[in-house]
Amino acid sequence: MRVISASLLLGVCAASIFAYDSAVERQKIDEGYPKVTVKWSVPDESKIPNNEYGNMVRYGKKLVNETYSVIGPNVKDEKMRFTGNSYSCSSCHAEGGTVKYQAGFVGIHARFPQYQARADGVATIQNRINGCMMRSMNGKPLPDNSKEMKAIVTYMKWLSVGAPVGANVEGQGLVKVSLPDRAAEPKKGEKIYAEKCASCHGANGEGIKNDGVVGGYMFPSLWGDDSYNTGAGMYRLIKAAQYIKGNMPKGAATLSDEEAFDVAAFMNMPSHKRPVFKNREADFPDRRVKPVDLDVAPYDDGFSVEEHRVGPYKKMYK
Repeated sequence: MRVISASLLLGVCAASIFAYDSAVERQKIDEGYPKVTVKWSVPDESKIPNNEYGNMVRYGKKLVNETYSVIGPNVKDEKMRFTGNSYSCSSCHAEGGTVKYQAGFVGIHARFPQYQARADGVATIQNRINGCMMRSMNGKPLPDNSKEMKAIVTYMKWLSVGAPVGANVEGQGLVKVSLPDRAAEPKKGEKIYAEKCASCHGANGEGIKNDGVVGGYMFPSLWGDDSYNTGAGMYRLIKAAQYIKGNMPKGAATLSDEEAFDVAAFMNMPSHKRPVFKNREADFPDRRVKPVDLDVAPYDDGFSVEEHRVGPYKKMYK
């Protein structure tokens, strides 16, 4: 029988306490050259040319802002029903992806292809769009060669004019938040939600819909059958807290970091039913770069599913 020393066991246990490893992530996303950062700059829409390219830009913008009316679940042509909810891309990527720190599209075309930890491989911009289609939009992928996919990519390219290949753009992504020293508390989040969120998103997270059969949302639903599914980035607590912190309440983002975490925990609590993304355990196959706020096993650390769902997270970082 092989004898393993106590000191070796302690070393193995200590090494496995932190599953997420930021050094590994840095190595995986490295593209071999220093990143430059450029200013946020939205192109002048009046300069979109009146030709085939310009027509695709305009169609792409319509798809992003009125997704539900072109490829939504209630459009007349059943073959065009690609999204599973009545969101628009602008439900998250505000004003067609032109607003800072609301997951904007300015410069994004110049960032792809890029490494993505979710699949532990290099993804194209079409892969990324279809990730949203299947998760945030709870639908099915657009064919890469479809007019709709080409239009969305063309619109993103137009929004990226002037951004050097691989460059970061100030205002891309979401705001940074400080991780609380405690777990997020849904009960506290419920109170904040009732006071500051329910007037737009509904007491039961149902949102406020536009008029019409395919009308989409004035303010999107946050849970329920017509919401994002459990595979979406907004279902992860840190990601949701970043979005809430930077943007909510709309027009007056005044919540503290801790309040944003509490609201996110309330919004995504398990009792709030929403569509389930299948095989989510297959996401992030390299567990060294698996986000700590992903509430589905397997993990390589000693933390429970509940801890991964609501924290506290500081102790999970290496």
